[in-house]
Amino acid sequence: MKKLLFVAMAIVLATSAVVLAGDDAKKEKAAPTTLTGEVLDLYCYVSHPESATGAEHAKCAQACASKGLPIGYLTADGTIYLIIGKDHESASTAVADWIGKKSTITGHVKEQKGMKAIELVTIGEAKS
Repeated sequence: MKKLLFVAMAIVLATSAVVLAGDDAKKEKAAPTTLTGEVLDLYCYVSHPESATGAEHAKCAQACASKGLPIGYLTADGTIYLIIGKDHESASTAVADWIGKKSTITGHVKEQKGMKAIELVTIGEAKS
């Protein structure tokens, strides 16, 4: 009887592992998303949103980003995404030239408990 119970538990655990691995694989294969908006430093945006965007604020935002403060992406509809790099790498250097300018970003969108992030794939001139 104990052997039968052990075998049954092993089957349940193995099946659970396969199902969970399958769910992770589906999440990884999602197509990249392309957004249009502006790279900004999140510290200033949270502290003083009325003046923390655009070319007028770009120099300050670049200084904040170079200090390691978090960077984000503000879309035309007002949605803000935290910009993250792939495999725990910083994305700050890759997006620094686009701070305060209209741009198009492509990446994998992730959301966790209300927080949105985009894992950077590419960034470039805004597409009209």
